[in-house]
Amino acid sequence: MSEQLSEQQVKPKRHHPWRVRALVALAMLVFSFVGLVISDLKREGAWNYWRVMVPVFAVFCLFLSWYLRHHKHVISATTIWHELAQWLGLILAVYLVSVFVGIGLIGRFQAGLIVLVLLALTTFITGIYIESTFLAIGIVLGLFAAGAALLAAYLYTVMLPITIVVAALLFWIAKRHH
Repeated sequence: MSEQLSEQQVKPKRHHPWRVRALVALAMLVFSFVGLVISDLKREGAWNYWRVMVPVFAVFCLFLSWYLRHHKHVISATTIWHELAQWLGLILAVYLVSVFVGIGLIGRFQAGLIVLVLLALTTFITGIYIESTFLAIGIVLGLFAAGAALLAAYLYTVMLPITIVVAALLFWIAKRHH
């Protein structure tokens, strides 16, 4: 009896990476869909929302990258630098768009779409080099940008099913890798 108890105490519960992948992907999809709703309902508010989402998505991506690698091997300083530089580059690009808005070169709604496209691209590139889960998130963000610009009248009708399909696909992929 005491041997069984000590064996249970010694074996810590392991969290499977697919669960963390799925949770991060789901959170990013939810934030993206909320941004889509904001873009549709309050066009000027999209600018502020997507600027706030840049560091949020960066934290999600950096966290998942760290989580997936920290048990397997030591993460090199070069790898960390590359990931941080990529997100810092996005932050600087968003700052440049802010300058354009500040001088009146572009409107807040257009700036929000530009930031969304930049975020989609950065997330997609993160999917290429870091974690494939982000490929789908980047594609969905790109579709949201196109949808917000082109399909304003039918935005929810088109994008909600796309969001659900991508979430289900990511869950299925993550479960299959398990």
